[in-house]
Amino acid sequence: MLDVVGLGAVAGLIPVYLGILAALYLGKVLPRTWEGGLIGVANGVLVYLFFDLMHEATEQTGARDPISWLVFLGSLGISFVGLVALESSQVFGARAGNRILSLPYMIAVGMGLHNLGEGLAIGASYAGGEYTLSALLVAGFGLHNGTEGFGIVGAAGKTSISWRDVALLGLIAGLPTCVGTFLSGQGVSSYFSISFYALAAGSLLYVVLSLTVMSYTATRRVQVSAGIFTGIAIMYLTAMILTLVSGVRS
Repeated sequence: MLDVVGLGAVAGLIPVYLGILAALYLGKVLPRTWEGGLIGVANGVLVYLFFDLMHEATEQTGARDPISWLVFLGSLGISFVGLVALESSQVFGARAGNRILSLPYMIAVGMGLHNLGEGLAIGASYAGGEYTLSALLVAGFGLHNGTEGFGIVGAAGKTSISWRDVALLGLIAGLPTCVGTFLSGQGVSSYFSISFYALAAGSLLYVVLSLTVMSYTATRRVQVSAGIFTGIAIMYLTAMILTLVSGVRS
């Protein structure tokens, strides 16, 4: 069990922290004119993950199983509409700075739910004795999760992120991978899988819209659009490389 949880840490927890630190470093050394592009990259990563999560959720939803429909739509509505309602009631804080800083935490929660599914895949392959496949999944998911750090940091905009925030954000986004590897050996209901995929998709959709409103200004549209394309391209290429090497889609 420790081996399986360790694989989750290598695939999720460590890469997320490395991605956050790399994004923080680039944010300091690159000129301010790059800010719109970095936010665009963050948004591109999230857009890719949103569609990936929607695909995973609908794949497990049965056309002849109305309960799965309710689980999917209910979870998606709770996460997306619920977060918008909370923001409207200013639960995230009365000051603008607090509201902006809340976006990285929303991203981390969505990514954490996404990474829980990746942990389940790693744990299932390891438990089945497919050690080469599990190692390839760890490498592929690790590369993916490293880029997710840019999504977390990019959402903060001009608001500084403290080391305490870095520690918490990394745990929220990366630790669920370890939890997923553990749960893979316990047996997980399909309704549970549909629910956390849909919850993650809804939370990421909320963040994508929030980042778009924050960054897609008249003077930065081309820069942000190029960044979004770059983020999607990075996620797509890493997924295709993983597929070529392991035969398993990320």
